[in-house]
Amino acid sequence: MRQLADYDVYIFDCDGVILDSNQLKIDAMHNALSALITDNVKVEACVDYFRNNFGRSRFHHVDIFIEQFLLLDGNKAQQIKQSILDAYSIQCKSLYLKAELTPGFIDFITQIEGPKFVASGSEQQELRDVFNSRGLDSYFEGIYGSPAKKSDLVTDILKFTNCSNAIMFGDAISDLEAAKINKIDFVAYTPFSNVIEALVEASSASGFEVIEVWPRIDEKKI
Repeated sequence: MRQLADYDVYIFDCDGVILDSNQLKIDAMHNALSALITDNVKVEACVDYFRNNFGRSRFHHVDIFIEQFLLLDGNKAQQIKQSILDAYSIQCKSLYLKAELTPGFIDFITQIEGPKFVASGSEQQELRDVFNSRGLDSYFEGIYGSPAKKSDLVTDILKFTNCSNAIMFGDAISDLEAAKINKIDFVAYTPFSNVIEALVEASSASGFEVIEVWPRIDEKKI
């Protein structure tokens, strides 16, 4: 068992970890799709995929929507893809400004002495703008997002810090995968996860800690 305070670098997902924004973003994607697609069955199939694969970039999701659910190609596919991305982005900028912080997050992060980073599936510049507007950027050494893959973001953070003694906090399978690919430890934060059962099972199977509240960093062992 290790003290949570013993790590040199701390990496956080955003949605469902820093901000209680998961359901807001699911609703935003549903709205964006419904405004452009008249087939409700296809819309719901897209939203289900989005919910169950949350944490991956919007670019990944919309490509899957177009290719596997909406079955579009050519110019029509490109037009619909861009329209979905634009509509979703507009809503995200608004919802991010009103999304609540997860309970106790600021108390937790202010206990951490080492450098802290964000590695999110959200669009990078959008995320940086929101963190700046909300005064959250001051807590982090760097804020990184899509279109880069989350595992690549973590790789870049580890290279930048020249450190492998790192830990990632996430609420999605993509967060767990990013940690495992980079051979760092992981903590599953579950209160706002869209895939709690799968995340708990996969995290436990890999020997990683699962938490429901932000702990005292000097008291928590993992």
